[in-house]
Amino acid sequence: MSSGEIECSNTLEDALDQALPSQAFVYRPVRQRVYSLLLGDGRDGTSTCPTVKEWFVYSGNPLRHPDLVRPLQMNIPGGTPNLKSLWLNQEPGIQGRRLDALLGCFDLSSSREELQAVENPFKALCCLLIYLFVQVDTLCLEDLHAFIAQALCLQGKSTVQLADLQLDYIDPRAVQLGSLLVRGLTTLVLVNSACGFPWRMSDFMPWNVFDGKLFHQKYLQAEKGYTVEALVEQNRSRLTKFHTLKSVVCKACVKENRRIISRQLWRSHQPGRWGRQGSGSHRTSSGYSRAGQGQHWRDQGPGNRQYEPDHWRRHSSSSGWSN
Repeated sequence: MSSGEIECSNTLEDALDQALPSQAFVYRPVRQRVYSLLLGDGRDGTSTCPTVKEWFVYSGNPLRHPDLVRPLQMNIPGGTPNLKSLWLNQEPGIQGRRLDALLGCFDLSSSREELQAVENPFKALCCLLIYLFVQVDTLCLEDLHAFIAQALCLQGKSTVQLADLQLDYIDPRAVQLGSLLVRGLTTLVLVNSACGFPWRMSDFMPWNVFDGKLFHQKYLQAEKGYTVEALVEQNRSRLTKFHTLKSVVCKACVKENRRIISRQLWRSHQPGRWGRQGSGSHRTSSGYSRAGQGQHWRDQGPGNRQYEPDHWRRHSSSSGWSN
């Protein structure tokens, strides 16, 4: 390893995610900002910005060479705080600066007020959902409904109830979406740690905000056209919370020029395709290059999108409500 280079590798679970080529890319801008927080971005001209070697499994990557990633500049109100203040400072107001840094890593500083109003443990979940829906164009309103409904229903279910859930069938896309969210939760652990723990770790442990089988059930129901009332299992308290969380995510996405629409609405305008600019597209960031080989995806700067094939299936509608 040459000077000025740092090597970063992911865990064995990533080797199982080869069916999710965009996972490593979706969260790369977040990791780049964490690198900036930890290593500096060379913006002050007094130090050389180091290059990080990343080893992530994704489709088309033979893992012969690492991805060379540079830290990405952060936009934090008041400037980027130093690690000493984030990790060691106990003065009043430092938790606010830590939260600013965390949201800066996700480039969601504009959503601070909305997220602050969300109760635990859903604050971290909403942060991830906002980030994902801004980044990934192929996520739709039905996906948002499934993510929120499963998180709310999870709070009232025992381990035995979750184990006894029966699914009509397994949808590969639901599995991929669940994996994408769990990858986000592990990324959030990284960010929260780097920023001095502005949020409690327990708030984004998967067993508190996500269950794969329950999400799969809600995903299939949303695909079939179930009403929101049915998705939250006719519980009025959950229904109120559902609309609150949905409003937070949607309003934050609108600030980023991302309008979340129903898949059916998109199909009525663009038959046979899904996505605002192309199938499976998501934004990528600058400061990246492959060591030793070219890439088949575009990387021209912040805000660009990657395009991958993504096929959707239509399901029949059903709904229900009772007191």
